[in-house]
Amino acid sequence: MADRRARHLLTDAEIDRYRVLGRDAGSALASVCRTLEPGDDERDIQRAVIDAAATIRARAIVSLVGSDERLRRFRHPVPTAARWEHVVMLALCAERDGLVVSLSRIVASRPPADLAERTGATAKVFGRLLDATRPGATGAALYETARDGYAAVGFPGEELKHHQGGAIGYRAREWTAHPKSEEVVQPRQAFAWNPTIAGTKIEDTALLVDGALQMITMSPDWPVIELGGSIRASDVWLI
Repeated sequence: MADRRARHLLTDAEIDRYRVLGRDAGSALASVCRTLEPGDDERDIQRAVIDAAATIRARAIVSLVGSDERLRRFRHPVPTAARWEHVVMLALCAERDGLVVSLSRIVASRPPADLAERTGATAKVFGRLLDATRPGATGAALYETARDGYAAVGFPGEELKHHQGGAIGYRAREWTAHPKSEEVVQPRQAFAWNPTIAGTKIEDTALLVDGALQMITMSPDWPVIELGGSIRASDVWLI
């Protein structure tokens, strides 16, 4: 426990490396998304994600793909032989030189009528979590933020169906927010929140440095949902 907590305060050099990794990962995952066509096999998409990570000298320590009905059923979808038709989600945890970033993107063709509503609601929970990620906040308080956020957007109880994310660093999550968490947000730390509502998810990595949050995995020229101030969430890519 003590060794893990010693990693929480990032050095200037680590922050610089993190920003570059986040930029590269956001671009790499988006490049895969822009090649997708309905009918692609989930397993082939996963291979493309792994290869894209390798092109930026990163290792895909987590690579998930889920589509259509599977995406509604599973929050952490392992790819199968299914071929996507309407909606597909790609998730990546990319590790380079020890540091890890986490991000997800959704691509849709003739999406379900409720996808925009659900994604917008999930983005609002994401925004609440980012806004509450301030030095001194506890993991338990952040979990309450997620719980209250889901209720406020009309989807109470979604926090019970998947972990909401938390601190990231040299592991895909150094800790996750939960009702009994006594972990405390540090002033120089990275966070990856991943709120989900059935069929959609918002996930990106941010740096908290001297009280200011900076999103580091946003993909260039990707549609975003504006959440106020400088906070944005990655929206669905429509093809």
